[in-house]
Amino acid sequence: MDACQPLLEARELSATANGQRLVSAVSLSVAAGDRLAIIGPNGAGKTTLLRMLCGTLRPSAGDVRFSGRRLETFPAAERALHMAVVGQTDQPDPRLAVIDYVGLGRVPHAGLRRRSEQRDIVVEALRRTGLLPLLGRTIGSLSGGERQRAQLARAIAQEPKILFLDEPTNHLDPRARSELLELVSQLGMTVVAVLHDLSLVTPFATRVAVINEARLQALAGPREALTKQLIREIFGVDVLRLRHPTEDRELRVFEVPNRASSDLTKEQHP
Repeated sequence: MDACQPLLEARELSATANGQRLVSAVSLSVAAGDRLAIIGPNGAGKTTLLRMLCGTLRPSAGDVRFSGRRLETFPAAERALHMAVVGQTDQPDPRLAVIDYVGLGRVPHAGLRRRSEQRDIVVEALRRTGLLPLLGRTIGSLSGGERQRAQLARAIAQEPKILFLDEPTNHLDPRARSELLELVSQLGMTVVAVLHDLSLVTPFATRVAVINEARLQALAGPREALTKQLIREIFGVDVLRLRHPTEDRELRVFEVPNRASSDLTKEQHP
């Protein structure tokens, strides 16, 4: 791959279902090492866009290129050598042992490595996600956060060039959300993730794609993309930038505007 060529590139992507436009003419690129967060209100088209980017949904118009090659020309088995997906609706068999479930990530590589090497890769994925002590447990016995880490471990074991995550922090408590995304950030992988919690975006993402009403509204670094005006217009919340009281970093607090205060401001500044 040319050093200047994006790892993943979408050109004028659109998706339509039952006469409704779900995504409209979205163009973006992802460089190797990027962590792209896709954000937007419910129904904006985030998951549809992610599915087109990873090849599980064919666009109505436009195309996706991976390493300069049209994604639609990749057979599913070949695509699995390069891309791993952790979806919202993944429901692994609860009877599977954790090590066997994570081992499913090696299926695309069957016959390409010795069995001992395959197992070493699975064990390393378990170690990186903190699941090594739980390798003999069943998936059904895990907590929600542990199950999410198991799904991530399976994706890591797949050794993808790019990792796709569809709202990976859903149903997790605030601490588990932060820990999961911090873990992903430390993997050194190229990542495209749909996120719904705005407070997690800045610590995680190197770039942000803001989607609203099926269209791309912004594509930039977190500070440039998450402007007060855009966040207010699209999400209906205010963003406050504050200095952390004990650490040398900025905090972003997202707060629903007080309607009474907003009405008073309008009266004072018509």
